[in-house]
Amino acid sequence: MKPSMNTPIKIIRLSEVLNVLPLSRTTMYLKVKNGLLPPAISLGEKAVGYIEHEYQTVLASMIAGDSEDEIKELVKTLINDRQKLKQGLTHASC
Repeated sequence: MKPSMNTPIKIIRLSEVLNVLPLSRTTMYLKVKNGLLPPAISLGEKAVGYIEHEYQTVLASMIAGDSEDEIKELVKTLINDRQKLKQGLTHASC
């Protein structure tokens, strides 16, 4: 489920991601680098987090048997949606 202005965005830490996707840290970072998983967002100078709905969406795509190319396109869309979400929240507060 994509968050909207009425739905809170849940940020999860790496340990939670790795509980859902049983990967090593190295494999996870490789998948992020290769565009198969969404990158982290900065939470501060030394902290990052992951947007839960993005990982749930990618996991559903994996379960559905989507190809790596399809998953890469999905990840690109999710990253682009971050800007749309920001714009929607910015316009709503005006």
